[in-house]
Amino acid sequence: MDRWDVLALLGIVLLGTGLALFAPWLGIATAGALCLVAGITGGVLAERAASTSRKGS
Repeated sequence: MDRWDVLALLGIVLLGTGLALFAPWLGIATAGALCLVAGITGGVLAERAASTSRKGS
């Protein structure tokens, strides 16, 4: 876990907390959606990097 992961996690938590003060369901839904997007994007990027390193070997 590098500093960008920590920054993204902090952003998700703060966004979810701020929206939870406005409407709890909105905060939970937004935080869940952001976590899902971050997980999918991270997985795709990791696979792409692994694929590139295998091709180069």
